[in-house]
Amino acid sequence: MIRTVGFFREQASSWGIEREHSIHDLVRATGEADEEAVVQYLVSGADIFSEMGAELDILSTDSFPIAGGASLKTDGTWVWRLELPHYVASYHVALPEDFLQTIRSRAYVVPQLDDEALFAVLEEVTGMDYRQIHSPNRRACECASRS
Repeated sequence: MIRTVGFFREQASSWGIEREHSIHDLVRATGEADEEAVVQYLVSGADIFSEMGAELDILSTDSFPIAGGASLKTDGTWVWRLELPHYVASYHVALPEDFLQTIRSRAYVVPQLDDEALFAVLEEVTGMDYRQIHSPNRRACECASRS
């Protein structure tokens, strides 16, 4: 079962993913001792869906928009929005202890995931079968039907 992290009530609803926490309740004065490594792990997550556009920092009106902030990343077990590392690095936003345990148990290295695993994660999180949309055979069929 795929778990989600970093989907906050203050963000626009997306993907039908439940937004459990207010980000304001998770901001801390200081972060974890290994925060830099945790942030790098988040940045290194596998991209499973990219969104055009930019998200405003929901904790500051003085910052630049975060390009593609609502895009999704994964490590095969957890899914988070692309903007989550920004909130952890800038505001020391607390992450669930079980997520931190996963990161630390992997020595801060996101596992390599093949396309099938990435599609499976995306399908579980969104409920949509993107394999049908992005199938090479579908493209060949569409091109053949136009001729």
